[in-house]
Amino acid sequence: MIDETFEKMLSEKMEKSNHGQMTADEYRYIANFLGDKNFLVFGTGHDTPMWRYANRNGHTLFLENNKRWIDPNDSDVITVTYTTKRAYHKILLEEWHQGNFNNLKMDLPNSVTNIKWDCIFVDAPLGTTDKKPGRMQSIFTAWSFATDVTEVFVHDVDREVEDVYSKTMFSNTIKDLTKLRHVRK
Repeated sequence: MIDETFEKMLSEKMEKSNHGQMTADEYRYIANFLGDKNFLVFGTGHDTPMWRYANRNGHTLFLENNKRWIDPNDSDVITVTYTTKRAYHKILLEEWHQGNFNNLKMDLPNSVTNIKWDCIFVDAPLGTTDKKPGRMQSIFTAWSFATDVTEVFVHDVDREVEDVYSKTMFSNTIKDLTKLRHVRK
């Protein structure tokens, strides 16, 4: 939900830290779908307060693996563990094609798995090198939670894993905007 407060938060965020991050138009694009939704976000960061605000009349949960970004006082942030390495993304995708999801499944609490998510945003974990987890599990999890009306947003689709996984697992690309892809099943 975009209003003056959101625009002020966005402006402050863009000034504070935007090194390789999302564009203002990408933030606004996602925020237009929020307000009163069940919103699942893979990753936390400088934009976390903005997402909370944009979906203030809904239910937002964040999944984060990096202790640096986890505040123990935040009841809406769930600590997760990724078990993959980006180097194996082709093997994992081949397993997915064969119906073997074992290596892509995440261990998540019922507070995540028992909710019908209206919007899902994949912006974590790190996927910049083959030694990092890559976003294979988060994109798979978004796919497994999504229905044909769930709005799924994947950031950093200029990278191979995000591009290939979002195009392969989701049959309907709604929009590409800079490095953000909006998809549905």
